[in-house]
Amino acid sequence: MGTARRREAARGAAAALATLATLATLALLAPRPARAEEMIRVLVADRLAAVRLTGEGLLVAPPGADGPGRPVGGRALDLRPDGGGLEVAGARGGPAVVVTARGPLRLGGRVLSSRVEVVREADGLAVVEELPIDVYVAGVVGGEMPAGFPPEALKAQAVAARSFALVRKLEAEASRRPWHLGASALSQVYAGGAPGAAARAAAQATRGEVLVHGSELVEAYFHASCGGRTERGADALGRDLPYLASVPCGRCNDSPGVRWTVSIAARELGALLGLGGPVTRVEVTDRTSTGRAAKIAVEAAGRRASLSGAEVRQRIGFSRLPSLAFEVSERRGTFTFAGRGRGHGAGLCQWGAAGMAREGKDYREILAHYYPGTELLRMY
Repeated sequence: MGTARRREAARGAAAALATLATLATLALLAPRPARAEEMIRVLVADRLAAVRLTGEGLLVAPPGADGPGRPVGGRALDLRPDGGGLEVAGARGGPAVVVTARGPLRLGGRVLSSRVEVVREADGLAVVEELPIDVYVAGVVGGEMPAGFPPEALKAQAVAARSFALVRKLEAEASRRPWHLGASALSQVYAGGAPGAAARAAAQATRGEVLVHGSELVEAYFHASCGGRTERGADALGRDLPYLASVPCGRCNDSPGVRWTVSIAARELGALLGLGGPVTRVEVTDRTSTGRAAKIAVEAAGRRASLSGAEVRQRIGFSRLPSLAFEVSERRGTFTFAGRGRGHGAGLCQWGAAGMAREGKDYREILAHYYPGTELLRMY
């Protein structure tokens, strides 16, 4: 095939893939009957050497099996790796099993829904919880925002969480991943268990509502506090999306921990950054349009390295170095990072949303401010 024909074929393949992606999104966004329930699959634990699930009326079945499955005697079910499959209650089984109960299941101290799947993976066992998305959204609101936040802020968080989850669901189904997203801050914090009344009310009040930009679901990222102005998605996350623009906030200036300092000894900093010796110099050499650290020059043990701000924050620890909006200084072998804000800074500022709600703004206005150019759409 000639060069021109190869290019034409490549363009055709890319267009076909784009069309399929748009059709999948539009199918997901199509209005549903009132009784339809969107389900979500959440990876709540992985790399486990063994799993013990407890609950009432336990049943086990292979994935996709007809019928409820076979009963398990007692209130506990033990699962372990067995070659490429599972040992289920002492019997050999396949690579995955669905466990259901009459009520909530428990995995150690974590309360789950009444249906989970345990999957044998190369590095151990994974536990995947399956539940209605609005139950999941309530769990995210409860895990991500204080219950005392104004109701309109909680509603904004609910819509953002639902939109983000459905984007990840589309991606997972396209790649045939057995779960849609995780339960930690690397996805969005899903507390599970029994969310409080305020979180449940926010999920119910916005039931079925998602954010869209054109015909696409919005990747509705969010963070605790921006420290004055949100960050562009391109700079914060490598996601150059029109609705992840930098917008003024100013409503999170009095939030807990919005101003912070972190001091790290030179030797520990060198170890954290993988430089093999005490750090002698740290300098922010490039900043984003909002003043956050984009590139950082580091010297240690005669070695020089230029790291992205995101790399430095990841290596030091996301919780230890709360954001990239900082200045750094050195005194007597200790480096001090003095900064503002908490989180990557893109999308919804949670404390800013609470501030807008206290000013009388409703959740639609809050979402329109932090995700400019987006619209609300009710799926079901």
